[in-house]
Amino acid sequence: MPKARKYDYEKIVNIYNESGNQAALEYIAQNYGSKAPRGVILRIKNSPGFSFDSINDKIIASSASEGEIFMGIEELCNKKAANEITTHKTVSVNGTSNIALELLYKDLMQEKLMELSKYIKLNRYSNTVIIDKTALKMDGYQVTIN
Repeated sequence: MPKARKYDYEKIVNIYNESGNQAALEYIAQNYGSKAPRGVILRIKNSPGFSFDSINDKIIASSASEGEIFMGIEELCNKKAANEITTHKTVSVNGTSNIALELLYKDLMQEKLMELSKYIKLNRYSNTVIIDKTALKMDGYQVTIN
């Protein structure tokens, strides 16, 4: 079962923009065998190379190259560049930094839950937990049951 890789995002974005969300979800489910195609769309929307236009319901590929987004080895290792970095003191205005931190925690928790929902299903009616161990192992996780 192949995963949607970053180099596949452009094709998925084109399908999303031309045929809509449902067509993109079906394409991801058929071609990549993903059990959570909405997670793939969400991952694309949050990727550094893409932005989502909620008014037009389109995913826009940004023109910034990967080199412009990330620092190079020279920049990381260069002491001169390290000296140019200044520290900024954050001042809380009416608790906005606390709100921003809470939003960050919320986003991180949503990402973790989205990742877990690919492998674990809870059935409240029959009180069962279904764990897809093969998918977990294929994605590099180790499974231990206590």
